[in-house]
Amino acid sequence: MNHSAATPLLIFDVDGTLVGGESNDWAAFGSAYHEVTGIDLDLSLFDRLNDVTAHSVIRAALMEAGEPEPLPVIQDIAEAYAGILAAKIERNPGVFGPTEGAVELLAELDRRSYDRAIATGDWTKSISLKLDIAGIPWRGVPMATSSDRPTRAETIALAAERAGRPLSETVYVGDGTWDYRATRSLGIRFIGTGTKQDALCEAGAQHMLSDLHPENFFPVLAQVLES
Repeated sequence: MNHSAATPLLIFDVDGTLVGGESNDWAAFGSAYHEVTGIDLDLSLFDRLNDVTAHSVIRAALMEAGEPEPLPVIQDIAEAYAGILAAKIERNPGVFGPTEGAVELLAELDRRSYDRAIATGDWTKSISLKLDIAGIPWRGVPMATSSDRPTRAETIALAAERAGRPLSETVYVGDGTWDYRATRSLGIRFIGTGTKQDALCEAGAQHMLSDLHPENFFPVLAQVLES
């Protein structure tokens, strides 16, 4: 990390942004919740909650079910989820691949000496599995997860802190409306990508990418920095 203010700190979401396979991911998450609690997880929570992290979804689901919210239960669900993901990956190593252009973009960012970090709503153990199998270079990159902080805004702020850069120099790249809302609450810049672009535009996001290929990313980044 060069910690240079000449270029922004780029913080990336993971699921739907750097790594695909979201339908498999959500199914595994729901299976883990059922395995530990015996209750079916209402996946509409992902659309109904203003803030979406593994922690916030489980907390909301337990509250809606009238269940207590002991931390050991959340930890048990996190472990079960990682185990189910590992089994899925063993059966089908291609279940979580990189999104289009992601690997090339990260290599180009390193070549151009951009500082980057990761802020994800997933837990550390499970996100590590997905990053590894997708071939996303992440080890040694500052990262904050739902294992560290319960809300997405807090994970973004912690990722910037771990990268040694102020939030004012940060651009966050994400695919969910909750990503955009978190950046609004933090007062930082945002680039949208992924499969939910209509919802992002409706929420107010202005800078969008259909993929992460470097030749598409850098012109949009320049627009964001000028705005």
